[in-house]
Amino acid sequence: MDILGQILWFLAFLTPLVIFPIVWKISKQKKIYRLLIGLVLSIITSYRLYLISLAIIFRDGMGPT
Repeated sequence: MDILGQILWFLAFLTPLVIFPIVWKISKQKKIYRLLIGLVLSIITSYRLYLISLAIIFRDGMGPT
């Protein structure tokens, strides 16, 4: 379970690198709207992954017991 928390921790910071190209390719809007949509989706997704990873890491205390 701790490995999953670590994976989600790193994915939280790598999410914008994945979401921006996907939004840029799929969306047919103006460039500014693509940028804003990508930014908002990246922030929301990164924040959720961050919270999930912290919940997993600190579920019974951090580190081995």
